[in-house]
Amino acid sequence: MNAMRRAAAPVVGVLVGAVAATSLLGGNATATESNVAGDRFAIREVIDRHQMYIDLRDADSYANLYAKDGHYRSPFGSADGRSEIKAMFIDLAEKGFTKGKRHMTGPAMIEVNGTTATARSWYWVAETEAEHAVYATGTYTDKLRKVNGKWEIVQRVQALDELAPNSQ
Repeated sequence: MNAMRRAAAPVVGVLVGAVAATSLLGGNATATESNVAGDRFAIREVIDRHQMYIDLRDADSYANLYAKDGHYRSPFGSADGRSEIKAMFIDLAEKGFTKGKRHMTGPAMIEVNGTTATARSWYWVAETEAEHAVYATGTYTDKLRKVNGKWEIVQRVQALDELAPNSQ
């Protein structure tokens, strides 16, 4: 009897895992749908970590979110490749550009197509020292690819929202 239980345990574990995954994904999820959901979650983690690493002043982790041949474009600077992206990050931090700021990402639309993906997200930057206020808002448009099971940013384009004419 014990031998039968030991032999059945892995099968039961797989079945329980499959039922749990199906329940979490709405009851009728296929393996492909659950892979896309997992990829979307992993991409969202990359997007969120991007903002957290700015505030943690972690240049290495920030740069490693990008592909080796990754590109960053923004109104504040542009860089190509991880080493340039890291150098830009350090330069902006040393100039005090991110001092007293908290970076956050709002909703994101993520489209996965195999090992590539696109994401568009809104962001805002809060002022945390002079006063509590929204410092800036805008959008990120990302192209990502999955390499060895890990999602990386291939290109990030940051845009600032324009102020209304009467607010300038």
